Amino acid sequence: MCCVMICWFKYPFIRLLIPFALGIWLAFYNQSLFVSEKIVFIMLIILIVLLTLLIVSSRFIKSFRYRYVFSILLNVFLLIVGFSYVRMHDYRIKSSDLTELDFSPKCYIARLIECTSEKENSVKVMMEILEIEDESSERHKFKAKIIAYLEKNEESLSLKYGDCIVFVSNPEEVKKPPNPEQFDYKDYLYKKGVTHQVYLKSDKWMNLHYDKSNPIYEFSYWLRDYLLVTMQRLGIQDDEYAVAAAILLGYDDSLPMDLRQKYVAAGAMHILCVSGLHVGVIFMVFSYMLIFLDDKKKLQRLLKHLLLLFLIWFYALLAGLAPSILRATIMLSFVIIGDIINRKGVLLNSLAASAFILLCINPANLFDVGFLLSYVAVIGIVILQKPISRLVYSKYKMVNKIWEITSVTIAAQIATVPFTIYYFHQFPAYFWLSNLFMTPVSSVVITGGMLMLLVSFIPYINIIVAFFVSKMIFVMNVGVEFIESLPFSIIKGLYIDTSQFVILLLILLLLLLFVELKEKRLLFCMMILSSLFFIVNFNNILKQKNQNEMVIYSINDATVVDFISGREHFLLSDSTFFNDKSSFSYNIENFLVKKGVFFNGKTRNFCDNFDGNFVKKRKSVVIFGEKVLGMSDGSDFLNDSLSYKIPLDYMLVYGKKRQSLTSLLNMYNIDYLIIDGTVPLYLTAELIEESEKLGIKYHSIRENGAFVVK
Repeated sequence: MCCVMICWFKYPFIRLLIPFALGIWLAFYNQSLFVSEKIVFIMLIILIVLLTLLIVSSRFIKSFRYRYVFSILLNVFLLIVGFSYVRMHDYRIKSSDLTELDFSPKCYIARLIECTSEKENSVKVMMEILEIEDESSERHKFKAKIIAYLEKNEESLSLKYGDCIVFVSNPEEVKKPPNPEQFDYKDYLYKKGVTHQVYLKSDKWMNLHYDKSNPIYEFSYWLRDYLLVTMQRLGIQDDEYAVAAAILLGYDDSLPMDLRQKYVAAGAMHILCVSGLHVGVIFMVFSYMLIFLDDKKKLQRLLKHLLLLFLIWFYALLAGLAPSILRATIMLSFVIIGDIINRKGVLLNSLAASAFILLCINPANLFDVGFLLSYVAVIGIVILQKPISRLVYSKYKMVNKIWEITSVTIAAQIATVPFTIYYFHQFPAYFWLSNLFMTPVSSVVITGGMLMLLVSFIPYINIIVAFFVSKMIFVMNVGVEFIESLPFSIIKGLYIDTSQFVILLLILLLLLLFVELKEKRLLFCMMILSSLFFIVNFNNILKQKNQNEMVIYSINDATVVDFISGREHFLLSDSTFFNDKSSFSYNIENFLVKKGVFFNGKTRNFCDNFDGNFVKKRKSVVIFGEKVLGMSDGSDFLNDSLSYKIPLDYMLVYGKKRQSLTSLLNMYNIDYLIIDGTVPLYLTAELIEESEKLGIKYHSIRENGAFVVK
């Protein structure tokens, strides 16, 4: 679209990162290319040839005129390396080998590769299968990660990282989301190298009391658990403890969902995620504490830098080596090493270097939303913060300081807004207010929290510091609750499709380049892309105005029918579902947002009769446009056939009562049978058998997910 000159010599790691990341992306979205091992062998040959050409071109092509040859070869080489590395990283591209075993498994031996996470009715943990024993007691070496849900009891709660267990239940493949636009948990796990899960009752597994753990991680988890117990011992309880555990140690299992949502609505959720802010505070605090080592003597300066490196990496280990904290720790390590060798690096290049290293550690980081948000936010701050801060100047230092903090927040939000809308369909309206208040307070909490943990063994002083930290967290929670209570604190129902997301990313990229290069042509390109964005948006609105759909969702213990006409919808269910906000949000909210009907809907109970603009209901019959839907929960049926049967396009069977398709046919002429997920398994099987005998088409929501008619 437009050509700009970028001085790439300042950013070598950006040049390496782009083709490498593109190769990883292609590998995940072209899964069929990994079916044959021959493909991998061919790619290794190509890599060797390219590497040879790179060496030859770097030695013999000296003319600046032909520099592009080396550049093209390097980019192709890195793209194929990224592509191949996904396969080498042992991702199960088709499906886990667990579904393709050539023997009958008797039991599985696995070890815990993460700490357990306590849920309401179970204990969740990620495990790695080590061996499978068959019926003849022969053991087969195996390697596959699975998610396990253990029945909650004293024994399952006592499990820790590294423990080995044996279990007899067969893992099942994780299913796709049953509802349209619902969070894809299967894809989420797949990016972590997991395709199967298993639920284990207490009599289906046994602890082998054998520890097979990484000593570094084992020490990290032990120390974290010790510090969590220490905080409770010092009197930090309830919400204050949950926030302290999250903000100091990256442990958010005890964080209540309602409190989490308040931080999200206030635009301050990043405060609870251990990240660059936390590493930066730790670095500044210890740098100040080690000020006595600031001397002209090289040995003392070297000692200080090495101590700072050790401390920030120790804190990263303590916080579980999450991608967000690894990014900050690696980037800060480059800065410290640059100071040691008296060479100042370019911050964006250090950022790209940390991303490159993290993708080498785990290629799936490329698809982690938190990983993307953290990098984009820092890029926005580095490039946009200074130009934004220059827009306002006051003779009062306090006003300038407030604006400086606000400009950091605005820069981060400008950079992350495409991701926020695309992935979460919402935007925190008062992000500037929450960060203006939260940034200084959270810095005090992090500093005070670290001091509390350091003096935890000193009587009286530890109690005083813990009391101060607890009260500061209480102030944080009250502030967040106040901001969340303000009108329109969070703007919901925002939607952009993939093409609009890409357009916004291109606009963001051009904006960042314009700020750096001051090329006016970039503004013209941004105007063209903005026009294209609104054209796509207008086209989407036209599609929404002409849409007519009936959807029967797949929801546990609830029957929910939705009728969508234009930019309105009519939801039919019972009061239990209407009162369950979390179920509504998780299962169907994203779909309604995509359809543009999130803000314009009506709800009615199953037992109500009504006349809507586009849908009518009388007893157990609903008329939607030209379609007629019957609904039966087993309350009404006839043994004798009626002389006039009601013609139905669809019959929805729901509820736990026994129902016979033959009895329903005494009252209705049914073209299509829909069996809801609330119908028990054995009754579903009976209805399916009847449908097949009578030649009536059917759809089982339990097995096939939501039923959608356009």
